Amino acid sequence: MSEICISIGSNCGDRAGNVEKAIAWLATQLRCLKESDIYETPEVYGRGTPYFNCVAIGETSLSSDEINSLCKEYEVSCGRDAEARLRGEVVIDIDVVIFDGEVLRPVDFSREFFKIGYDQIQG
Repeated sequence: MSEICISIGSNCGDRAGNVEKAIAWLATQLRCLKESDIYETPEVYGRGTPYFNCVAIGETSLSSDEINSLCKEYEVSCGRDAEARLRGEVVIDIDVVIFDGEVLRPVDFSREFFKIGYDQIQG
């Protein structure tokens, strides 16, 4: 089993509900799921709608590519598509930030929207 750390965010619609649904979905995909509280952060570039975020840690027997593909499929099933991206609407964003101790997304790892939840889970 590999430990995985995931960043979850939503900036439109029922933001908290979108994040809660993603957590529930992740609980069906990962073992030993542990998540931070849901919290609000500004859009990274300060131009868009604030996000509701959460960080989750769990275990998987899948590869990083396999779990990442499942996350992207879930995003699409929730309405994340090219048109929504053009409007700056993110119904749900699920990114694998750390996989088996390796930081796969160093920029996200350093951002406040990730640090808040990650520090909460680690603390």
